[in-house]
Amino acid sequence: MTEQQPKYRSGAFVSPPIQRQAWGDTQILPHVNWGDLFFDLFYVAGAYNLATILKYETSFLGLFYFFACFGPMFTNFWQAKMMFDSMFGLPDDVVHRTMEVLQLCLLATAVAQIRPVEYMSHVADRPETFLFCLANCLGAFYQLILNVEIGFVWVEGQDAAVYSCRTDCLHLIFPVLMTGGATVYSAVLFYGTGSEGMVIHTPIIIMIVSWLSRIPTMYIAMMLRNKGADFKQYTVPMNIDFAIHRYGEWTMLMLGESVLSLLISNDVSDQNETKFYVTFYVGIISVTLLQFLYFKSQPHHADNHAMRRKRSAGFAFAFLLQIYSAALIVVGVGYKMLLLEYTEEYEVAAYGTTDTGTDAAYRVLAGGDTSVSKEERRQRIANLFCGGMAAVFITLDLLILAHNGIDASLEMCYCKDAGLRWRGIILVASRVFTSAFILTLSQYVTDPEYVALIGMGSIIVQVAGRVLGRVYFPVGDMDHGHNDGKEECDDDDDERWPNSTQPQSSS
Repeated sequence: MTEQQPKYRSGAFVSPPIQRQAWGDTQILPHVNWGDLFFDLFYVAGAYNLATILKYETSFLGLFYFFACFGPMFTNFWQAKMMFDSMFGLPDDVVHRTMEVLQLCLLATAVAQIRPVEYMSHVADRPETFLFCLANCLGAFYQLILNVEIGFVWVEGQDAAVYSCRTDCLHLIFPVLMTGGATVYSAVLFYGTGSEGMVIHTPIIIMIVSWLSRIPTMYIAMMLRNKGADFKQYTVPMNIDFAIHRYGEWTMLMLGESVLSLLISNDVSDQNETKFYVTFYVGIISVTLLQFLYFKSQPHHADNHAMRRKRSAGFAFAFLLQIYSAALIVVGVGYKMLLLEYTEEYEVAAYGTTDTGTDAAYRVLAGGDTSVSKEERRQRIANLFCGGMAAVFITLDLLILAHNGIDASLEMCYCKDAGLRWRGIILVASRVFTSAFILTLSQYVTDPEYVALIGMGSIIVQVAGRVLGRVYFPVGDMDHGHNDGKEECDDDDDERWPNSTQPQSSS
């Protein structure tokens, strides 16, 4: 372990960032940071605006824009901040507090510009795409500046912090360049002439590429940093308990989109009042069970987490959680649109009984096309809901696999001593069947009430599988395959998630 750097002179105007912990220190979960919770509030509006994209456009194009807005907003702001905060703490001085306010302004700008495809695809006519790209570019640049400060200016910590942040700058430059390219391109279109009225997707394509390339570039930077040397000399330990806590708060925000979608609804149609409330309470129960399913499926201690198991598992977890979070928003949108089928707004917009049915309301219900029939509209809604629910189930199983590892997961179905374990095979098969069933449900059921009821039934099957798994496989399932985790971490230090601390014998 390298020696601690000399302490810098601190001041109220500006002070150096502080390393949270050194290698070998017992990890202590920081107290609740009200600034983090306030930061998360912006994502409540972000999830709502992302849902609006799908309400207006239920096609593949809508999903493309949805992910192109979700991914950059998550990686350039929330995940980047969470990763930095798990290793360093910013001092309570004027300069860094001002920088945090500027970061919130950038995040607010990005959230506010998330609009339906009809607006964001007309880059030359409307400013939304340009401002969204600009806010994300500056958000990525903000994280780069924080690492430059530690890597090239000062930090209260070990020498490893300097090297770590310098190599982090390598992968942080890439999203700055990519989002900067999208910003310049959209600015040329918006402020130039000749492209008015044209539908242009290129800036959004660049944004989604910048998101998808974030994990690979980070992985390459981590390999360059750790290869051929003791990784503890060149990395800063990450507080994994803090990361688990923050990821849990993030998941709650995404589940909140489903709750808001169910609770904020229009006047109920007199003809469909019973169906509305059946769908409503089925949705409330389903979201509650989804919350139970997620938190009972994830480890609550750092020793059992994918980020401590090894590097590839940690990166897989980081990416899969993004897909899982996006799928939760899709499910929330699905519940909203299922309920809208039984409201007065639907009757007004669909049948034109009064003049109060606006085109905007109609387009929300019809998925962006006023010419679709009732059957086609309900088919689109069912496709959206069932696809989102299937994605939730599949990514959740993959997250569990990232925590357990393939070998430990296979032991549920086969053991060298006992042979085939039929209980494990049945439990795994039930989860695979449930995911496949809900994925194809929209092909033969489109009635909103029945779609919601069957969706709740599929969640119950998943929850039952998790409960039975804990009964039949209490050690492997409760410890997420890490009953021998310490030996694995000790033998494979260079392959563990970078910046994770060694488990302490005292714990």
